[in-house]
Amino acid sequence: MTFKEIAAQFEAAESGTDSFKRLYKDAFHLAESAMDNAGSYFVIATIAQAYVRRYEDEAVPVDQANRAKALLMRFNAKIVEGLNSDAATHLRLLGEVANEYQAQIHDF
Repeated sequence: MTFKEIAAQFEAAESGTDSFKRLYKDAFHLAESAMDNAGSYFVIATIAQAYVRRYEDEAVPVDQANRAKALLMRFNAKIVEGLNSDAATHLRLLGEVANEYQAQIHDF
């Protein structure tokens, strides 16, 4: 399975923690077999895993879950774009994802 397929599968899924769990498991698995882009897959997997760890045993309001899913979809889109770009663009987009998550996302 490619990351583009993983991202599309996540986009088509519900906003529950099970979808985030599948995303992180698939991305971690892909990171094990695709070393050239493992950093990108690891970043997405880690973000999705953080969401699951925080909210797996809680009832998350639908609007909050939808916002988190939209954020991950945007991050996934940047990674897909980076994977289809030259190395410098790929690295810049990965940096944007990591920076935005670290500096601006405080919910998970």
